[in-house]
Amino acid sequence: MMNCSHRRGADRVSHRTSTRAVIVALMATLAFAACAGAADARTHGRHVTASHFNARTSARLRTALQKAWATTWAPGVIVGVWVGHRGWTAVRGSTRRASGPLPIRADHTRVGSVTKTMLGTLILELVDQHKLSLNETIQRWFPKLPDARKITIEQLGNMSSGIATYTGNAKLTDRYFAHPTAWWNPDTLIAGGASLPREFDPGKGFDYSDTNFVMLGRIAEKVTGKPLSELLRTMVFTPLGMSQTSYPTSNRIPRPFWNGYTVQGSTLGNALDSTSWTPSFAAGAGAAISTLGNLHRWARAVGTGALLTPAAQRARLIPNRYSEGGGRAYLFAMTDSNGWLGHEGSTPGYNTELQYLPSLKATIVVAVNTDIGDQNNVSPALKIFSALAAVVAPHNIP
Repeated sequence: MMNCSHRRGADRVSHRTSTRAVIVALMATLAFAACAGAADARTHGRHVTASHFNARTSARLRTALQKAWATTWAPGVIVGVWVGHRGWTAVRGSTRRASGPLPIRADHTRVGSVTKTMLGTLILELVDQHKLSLNETIQRWFPKLPDARKITIEQLGNMSSGIATYTGNAKLTDRYFAHPTAWWNPDTLIAGGASLPREFDPGKGFDYSDTNFVMLGRIAEKVTGKPLSELLRTMVFTPLGMSQTSYPTSNRIPRPFWNGYTVQGSTLGNALDSTSWTPSFAAGAGAAISTLGNLHRWARAVGTGALLTPAAQRARLIPNRYSEGGGRAYLFAMTDSNGWLGHEGSTPGYNTELQYLPSLKATIVVAVNTDIGDQNNVSPALKIFSALAAVVAPHNIP
């Protein structure tokens, strides 16, 4: 979330440019920004590291990060790698594209579809409290929705509902890009997705759809009578001590933060500053904001089932069988990538990878301040995550 050149089954971003000259110019500008950021070490130093790995592993992580980041167009990157009690963090580049200081670990970033893991946990908590059931249909909350009596909460969470993503509705996306700071009602997003043709009958396929999670957010609000921002704060963030994580109710990002850049909505393919764009167009599918430290805590929590009963965590780990292939599967509000449990998040200007490997008790968090992918539409955070995973878990490369 959110790629308005939607590709079914992936949380990836299209890189749309009009000419090779624009591509070359953008790459040169971002390279300059990275150098400028690295030179501005007055406050933060060249990189921030808390190394408890041995010198060889730390050196390999630094090399992997540098090589992978160099192949992306990201102005800056914030990363953390932890295995058990050992950890390593680093920052590179710049908080702004043309110039600016190095990022710091405390910078707030929009996390995109990592929000889905947070909302999924909230839904499973409500199941544990017997306020919801994964097998119940959504008819009582969406009585006018076609097939509502056949679609279950579980099918929303594992992307098997058949409901299309609203980001594939050109009327909505055109309006969003024309007025990117305007606030959206989640019911408008749901209606925009529900109006599109269905790809398959409920429970009979896999289609990555942000509409599913906007609907789950509304269900949580309706069953509790509380806003989603409050529910996530009181039931997810506060119990885990995630004081720097929020579900925003305005366009503002808490300080300190970095600026985000996207080519989505750009007619010429030039990078746009999307820092103050509305998070409401992502809603329950991708609006959350967090920091490296909080995301580290969250990756471990979501991967181990913190806040949930063992039964709820087991239910979360059941894959949508239509999504399985190549060592990957979509679970309930989470992905399995060759053993790594987590989620990628993309929203205009920001890209995040949050992953936990139970077999090694390993966590990797990557955040970059762009969603611009390479010529093959591979996102920058995924490239960096894969490179770091190869160092600490060579048998579980995603």
